[in-house]
Amino acid sequence: MYKEAFHQAIFNSTQFSSIATDTQGVIRVFNAGAEAMLGFNANDVINIMTPADLSDKAELKARADHLSLKYDVTLQSDFEVLIYKAALGIEDYYELTYICKDGRHLPAQLSVTALRDEHELIIGYLLIGTDNTARKIVETNNRVASVAFESAQSMYITDPLGRFLNINQAFTETTGYSMAELTNMNASILKSEQHDTAFHKAMWEQLVETGSWSGEVWNKKKNGDIHLELINVIGVTDENDWITHYVVNCIDMSKVNAYELGLIDAKEKAERFSTLKSQFIASMSHEIRTPMAAIVGFSELALYEDDMSQEVRVYLQDINTSSTSLLGILQDILDFTKLESGRVIVETIPFNLLDALSSISTLFSGAAQLKGLAFTIKRDTSIPLDLLGDGLRLQQVLTNLVGNAVKFTAQGSVKLEITLQNINMLQVQLLFSVTDTGIGIALEDQDKLFKEFSQVDGSYSRKYGGTGLGLIISKELVELMGGEISLVSDKDQGSTFSFALSFDFNKGSTQLTTHSVPILPHITSNKFKGYRMLIVEDNDMSQKLIQKYLHNLGIEVKMASHGQQALALLEQHEFDAVLMDIHMPIMSGIEVTQKIRQQAKFAKLPIIALSAGVTETERNNCIAAGMVGFISKPINIEKLCAVLEHWLKPVAEDS
Repeated sequence: MYKEAFHQAIFNSTQFSSIATDTQGVIRVFNAGAEAMLGFNANDVINIMTPADLSDKAELKARADHLSLKYDVTLQSDFEVLIYKAALGIEDYYELTYICKDGRHLPAQLSVTALRDEHELIIGYLLIGTDNTARKIVETNNRVASVAFESAQSMYITDPLGRFLNINQAFTETTGYSMAELTNMNASILKSEQHDTAFHKAMWEQLVETGSWSGEVWNKKKNGDIHLELINVIGVTDENDWITHYVVNCIDMSKVNAYELGLIDAKEKAERFSTLKSQFIASMSHEIRTPMAAIVGFSELALYEDDMSQEVRVYLQDINTSSTSLLGILQDILDFTKLESGRVIVETIPFNLLDALSSISTLFSGAAQLKGLAFTIKRDTSIPLDLLGDGLRLQQVLTNLVGNAVKFTAQGSVKLEITLQNINMLQVQLLFSVTDTGIGIALEDQDKLFKEFSQVDGSYSRKYGGTGLGLIISKELVELMGGEISLVSDKDQGSTFSFALSFDFNKGSTQLTTHSVPILPHITSNKFKGYRMLIVEDNDMSQKLIQKYLHNLGIEVKMASHGQQALALLEQHEFDAVLMDIHMPIMSGIEVTQKIRQQAKFAKLPIIALSAGVTETERNNCIAAGMVGFISKPINIEKLCAVLEHWLKPVAEDS
């Protein structure tokens, strides 16, 4: 009676699973514990399944391989591997993963016994299992804690009274103490006497109250050295919420500070290098642009002469084209360097849209005509012209896009179109589109266009020239101004590059109506005859070039090679305007201008800046110093005439 009750209690227990099988592994008994653990009803498995059907197949395969190797047999990954050792009369106790009815993987600790009759013949097998989930979690946590404890950071564990129980290798390396030396020792051995009693009292009070403390502490090593550490103390509690241990993590602040100082030093070095690189490129750009501007200018002047053979004219045209191309490359490199270092600032200043379009027309009409291309600029006449924005950067983007269109178009047309997209009381949104009938770009190649030093085909750079920087510079500038460049193109079908930008109205301007592009004077115009100009320029070649330009326009010229000479000539002669180079030794053009403006008698004298380096900072400095205009090198004859017309206001020639 007692024996039956005992067996019944075991069978009905939910604390462990009890599964009994026949010799073939078919389940004959599936107790309440098995139902609770695995989620199957006894009727789902009895006389239907084997324990192998409830087990992880990968584990069965691994166990079969292991036992086959150990006992020199060949076992299949089925029920046989679960009971093989038990069938040999060997006590078998191992871990197994059951697959529950809902698909969960349940780790179990399994005991397998062979069931025998009175003749000691095996009549079945009994598999008793316990849920191993909690123990697995504890083991995993212990492994993780062990790895964490042996990390590169110094750590130690104490009892509630602060006595050392364990230390890691990093602690020994930092302090010099071994665990043997610290047995039964209190953590107070690390005190450096740099903190008063109140500090340590406050630390312990917080530990008792909250179970944790964090702060910087001056601790002492075994050799007496004192070092600063960031200490994090965490209390470990039992089921009754009593603190049983303290885990202490120590960070050597000298290493942290050294690392931070290293980062700061590296950052400062990188910034200094970036600044030096930018200054070097800007300086080299100026030094190279000045003689190149002279080559462009003299070759352009020579092309106006009639007394030369066609062969010489072709040579001069090639010199002019090549030197102009080289100047463009230099400017691209300078702009890309500034964009790369984040030194480009988009300005919001008054500009006239028609002035920008006039410059584009002047730059590319001749080149398009030489190639037999129809070049047109179409503008919606309802667009206000006087706006607030960065007109210089807008012009730079349009110059890049139109320049590429002319370069890559052999026949047909190039069109720059500006349309009104949106307008309100404060702002106007304009769409700029550059369309050509050139070589076009296949769809799969279009992602290459906006990458540094990249062109669709390497043969293009050999055939057409260029650095591959123009489009990436344009893309970055448009994005800085709040827009985005888009492309519609296909191979041999031409291209359309477009972008939309918003500009505020220039409310301070009274010129709100459109006007036509002025017809610019020819190089040999006499309308400036009788005007006198002072040229302040330190470069001999640039002096000769500017003097030739102005003489051809009928202007009387005096030359000054430096600032002091310029100030002396202003006292000795009367001038209608001054062309002032910015970069000069001894005294810069800006300093000379400031000295001139200090004299009331020169308050209305137009001083026009002249420089091979065109940057927003230079333009702003020129304006602040009292200059009224800006001409960049190489000097464009038409632009020079336009600036002089504006400030000298000559009487028009009789037709």
